Amino acid sequence: MSHSNLAAPRALPLAGTSCHGGAGRLARLQTSPYLSTVQPGAMPGLVYLSDTSGPEVPAGGPPPESAVFGLVGLDRTIVWHDDPEVLRLLRHAASAPRTRGELAARFGAVRVTAAIREGWLEDPAVLCREYRLVSGEIEVTAHCNWGCASCPVAGDPKPYRTMPMDLFNEIVDKLAGAGAAYVTFQFFNEPTLDRYFTDRLEVLAVHGMPLALYSNASALTAAKIADLKRTGVLKHLIVNIPSVDEDEFAELTGSRSYRLTMANTEAALRARLPVQVVVNGIGGRLERNLAGVREHFVPLGAEVYASLTCDRAGELGGEYAQNVDAQGRLSGCGWPVQHINISVTGDLFLCCNDYYQREVFGHISDGTIDELMSSERAAALRRKVFGVDDAPDDFLCRRCHNQQPDFPGRDFRPIATFG
Repeated sequence: MSHSNLAAPRALPLAGTSCHGGAGRLARLQTSPYLSTVQPGAMPGLVYLSDTSGPEVPAGGPPPESAVFGLVGLDRTIVWHDDPEVLRLLRHAASAPRTRGELAARFGAVRVTAAIREGWLEDPAVLCREYRLVSGEIEVTAHCNWGCASCPVAGDPKPYRTMPMDLFNEIVDKLAGAGAAYVTFQFFNEPTLDRYFTDRLEVLAVHGMPLALYSNASALTAAKIADLKRTGVLKHLIVNIPSVDEDEFAELTGSRSYRLTMANTEAALRARLPVQVVVNGIGGRLERNLAGVREHFVPLGAEVYASLTCDRAGELGGEYAQNVDAQGRLSGCGWPVQHINISVTGDLFLCCNDYYQREVFGHISDGTIDELMSSERAAALRRKVFGVDDAPDDFLCRRCHNQQPDFPGRDFRPIATFG
């Protein structure tokens, strides 16, 4: 067996409990559900989608001539192998725990020990405690002044709430200490309505924390644009403009702020802020509106692209309904592993599609980011998401498009379900 060294999971923020370094003590083993496989000479079956950086594929150089498969873990790096028995070992131990003796007798003790050392075989008790911190999604306000047809706010708007600054300070301090790459202020809300907007930018600037600002730009005043410019925290300004036709805009957004949104977005571009304009929609209307928005904004310096519209795990009906009903064990998702969603009251919950924040696993004051993300409550949720444990019929992810096997932006293709 020959392989290159896997940079993760040791380089990632991990749970304190791990099987690394304790290979001789493990009696039962199971394949990490975060592992995916790729084939030499084929396009990787993994595409990482991001609104702020575009699609990415796993890193790694070309496979050597001897390679028969590659493994991809949380670090998004391909590790090529020339020993097919390693893949058979991982497939055999993917769906259920196996005894170390059985695996050693069938695949060889050297292969089993090496797989443990690399974190590919783990103690079943610690599966899904690992994570890869990318962003903190902070609900600074719980309200929006639009009621978009493609958003649950249109049917069930939430009451006005604003996150206190002391809570925000604690969140950003902990995220910065944990190495988050950036934060957002989004969760079905409009962050520029926040009365503490400028104060929050100052806090981010102190911590050197970038902001991906998702906004409808209706309240993005000249003063706020100047504050974004002055503090230097803006990673991207992502503005939702579903149509450049004023009447259609009003129909799709439930708002009469067309002229404000257009003028403020243009002002942000004149100020040389990094602006991305997203166009929500489906079908032929989306194609037509995307062309119109591009014609208007690309010459002004904006990036323009279509946004992935979904039914928010079954919350939307009508033309936006996707009618997903994932059966059996679930097959993984990047959101609970790579992003931390924090409510306006400081609760940590599973996912950006959890509109009612049903799947809560802690409060920001309960501990450090590592303690919270590697807690038993967090791991228990991820074990359901990744199919290690069976999820109940009413579990959020059973209705989510991310569980469709052919979803093109799937971050993980676990060996147990895609082997």
